Amino acid sequence: MSILYWLGLGGLAVIAFYLFKKWKVRSVEWKPEEVANLLESWIKDDVDYKRWDYFEACVIANPKLEAIRQRAIKAIHINSPYIEVCGRHEGKLNEKGKELFKELRKQCF
Repeated sequence: MSILYWLGLGGLAVIAFYLFKKWKVRSVEWKPEEVANLLESWIKDDVDYKRWDYFEACVIANPKLEAIRQRAIKAIHINSPYIEVCGRHEGKLNEKGKELFKELRKQCF
């Protein structure tokens, strides 16, 4: 009986893992205005980090906005030439970064 129990438990684990992976990669509908407003918040140094975390974690259904999302995410890493570190974990865009985000914002529409 213990072998059947472990086989059943293993099967449930595999199914749960498959469903989690499938759920995790589903795309999200973002409007161009929403992406543009989020990018604008970086330009104005007034970032809603909860919204930004969601932006980083999701995949946008619109391929154009997804490409913008990918470029924006790459631009805000600590060692990026577009960011200046202002604290332990937070940074803000330097002038070069603000120009990049302005360009990305224009591409949203």
